[in-house]
Amino acid sequence: MKNSAAGYSLGSNIMYSLRMHWRAKRSTLVFCAVDTALTVLLPFVRILLPKIVIDELMAGTTPSHFTAVVGGAAVALIVLNWAKGYTDFIATHSVGTIAIVEAFARTAEKRMDMDYEALEDPKTKSLEEKALRASESNHTPAHNTPRTLTRLVSNVLGFALYGTVIATIHPVILVLLIVSALVNWLSLSRARRYERETTDERSKIYSKLRYIQESTKTPERAKDVRLYPVAQWMKGLFSSIAQRYEAIQDKVATRHMVAQLVDAAMILIRDAGAYAYLTYLLLQGEIGLGDFVLVFSAIGAFAGWVSGIILESSEMLRASAELSDIRTFLDIPSEANMGPGALLPTGNMLPPAISLRNVSYTYPKADAPTLRKIDIDIKPGERIAIVGENGAGKTTLVKLICGLYRPQEGSVSLAGIDARDYNRDEYFTLFSTVFQDIHLLSTTIAGNVSQAPLEATDLERVVECLKAAGLYERVQTMPRAENTMLVRQINDDAVELSGGEKQKLALARALYKDAPIIILDEPTAALDPIAESEVYKKYAELTRGKTSVYISHRLASTRFCDRILFLDNHTIAEIGTHDELMSLGGKYARMFEVQAQYYKRAGEVEPE
Repeated sequence: MKNSAAGYSLGSNIMYSLRMHWRAKRSTLVFCAVDTALTVLLPFVRILLPKIVIDELMAGTTPSHFTAVVGGAAVALIVLNWAKGYTDFIATHSVGTIAIVEAFARTAEKRMDMDYEALEDPKTKSLEEKALRASESNHTPAHNTPRTLTRLVSNVLGFALYGTVIATIHPVILVLLIVSALVNWLSLSRARRYERETTDERSKIYSKLRYIQESTKTPERAKDVRLYPVAQWMKGLFSSIAQRYEAIQDKVATRHMVAQLVDAAMILIRDAGAYAYLTYLLLQGEIGLGDFVLVFSAIGAFAGWVSGIILESSEMLRASAELSDIRTFLDIPSEANMGPGALLPTGNMLPPAISLRNVSYTYPKADAPTLRKIDIDIKPGERIAIVGENGAGKTTLVKLICGLYRPQEGSVSLAGIDARDYNRDEYFTLFSTVFQDIHLLSTTIAGNVSQAPLEATDLERVVECLKAAGLYERVQTMPRAENTMLVRQINDDAVELSGGEKQKLALARALYKDAPIIILDEPTAALDPIAESEVYKKYAELTRGKTSVYISHRLASTRFCDRILFLDNHTIAEIGTHDELMSLGGKYARMFEVQAQYYKRAGEVEPE
C-alpha cells in the first residue's frame, strides 16, 4: 500500500517509526511486544475462567481439586492484570515522549540545514505546516505508531484465537460477525478518506490562524496592534478564518458520526442474531452449559477484536499519512553541494577574488527578475558599496554572493571556481554577514557574539569585538556583563537590547567570526547618519585586508568604499568611486544630492 502523495508505503512508514524508537530506547519496543501478548492472553483467561468453574462443578470434582484449579486460574489472572497494567503504562508514555522529541529535533535540524531558498519557498512552508501538525503533541497518530501497531497485532491475534473458539461451536456465528465487521470497515473508510482529502485545505487555513496568532505574541508586533486600530480587524479576520476551519472540521466529524451510527446498528443486529442462535443451540442440546458460557462471552470479545482491527487499521493508515507528511518535509532534497567539494582558498589566496558573470535571479512565482545580467569582478580586499532604491535587488545580490541563493542564469565564482562546486557549509565559512533582520539567541551576550557554547568561546576575543562594535561600555553596565542573558521571553533575568544595540551586537558577531569576506546589509539602519558613518569607517579599519560589501540607503555612509555599485532597473546601472559617480551626474548623483539636502535641512532645525 502506497501513499500516493509522497510515495511512502505503509510498511515503510511503520519501519521508519520502529527504527526511530529502537535507536532512541530499545526497551520501549520490548514492552510493546510483551503488551501485545498480554492484551490477547488476559481477556481470554477471563472468559475461560467461568467455563472452568462450570465444567468442574458439572464434573463433580473434589473440593480440593476444584480449589486448586480455580485458585490457580485466579492467581494467573491477578498476575496477568498487574503485568498488563505495568507494560501498558511504560509503553504508552515512552512511545509518545520519544516520538515527539525525535520529531521536533529532526524538523528543527531540517529547518536549519535545508537550502535557504527552499526555506523561503511557499511550498516548503506548506509541507512544514503539515509536518508540524503531525508532530504537535505526543497523542498524534504518527507519534503513537508502535502502540497502534501493538493494538492492531493484538486484535488480529485475538480475532484468530476467539474466531477459532467460536468456529468450533458453529461457523455460522463466525460468518455473521465477520460480515458485520466488513460493513463497519467500509463506513469508517469513507470517513477517513474524506478526512485525508481535506488535509491540504485544513493545513493552509490552520497556517493562517497560526500566523495571526503569532502576530499578536511578539513585543515588536504587539506595539503595532496597540497603536494602530488593527485589533478588531484581526479579531474579525481570525474569526472568519476559524469559521472556515470549523466548517471543514464539522464535515469531518459528521462523517465519523455516521460511521459510528452504522457501527452501533450493526452491533445490535450482530449480537441479537448471534446470541439468539447460540441460545437455540443450547436449548437443542447441541452444546453444553460450559461451552455456552464460553462462546457467549467470546462473541462479545470477538466483536471487540473485530472493531479493534477496523479502528486500529484506520488509525494506522492515518498515522502513515502523518508520517508521510513528516518524512516529505524531512526528505526535501538539497540542491547545494553537501558532499566533498573544491578546496577552499587558503593562505595568500585569501580573501579570494569574486566574479559574477551574467547573473540573473527571479523569485518563485515572480513576474519579472529581481536581478538581470549582473557582471562584476570584486578584487581581493576591495571595499564595495551596493546602493539603490528600495526593491532594486541589493539584498538579493549579496545573498547570491554568499551562497544563500543560486543564480538561475550565469555563475558566481570565488578564486576562479564556481561557488556551486564548493561544499556548501565550507563555503559559508568564508563569509561574515550582518543582515537587516537581527535575531538574538536565548543565551549570554558572549554566546551571541561567538555563536558557540561557553566552553568554546574565547572571552577575551568577545571583549575585543564588543569594544570594536562600540557596545562594550553598555555591556559593562549590565548585571553580569558579557555573561548577561538575552531574550526575556525565555529568561526572566534577561536584558532587552535596543535596536541600535542589537545591530552593534551583530557587528561584534561578524568581527568574531573573522571571515575573509564581510557583508553588511544595512546593519546600522537604527543608528543616526553620523553614527552609521562612524561605525562603517571604524569597521573598515578593523577589517582592513578583507573584502567588504556594504549595503546602505544612506549614500554618504559609503563614500569611503573603493567602488560603488548603483542598482537600478534590476541591474548595475552605474559603477565607480563616489567622485566618479558624482561627476557622471546620473541617478546616483541625483539621489546623493536629494539626501544631502534632506540632512542639511534636518541639521538646520536640529538645535531647536
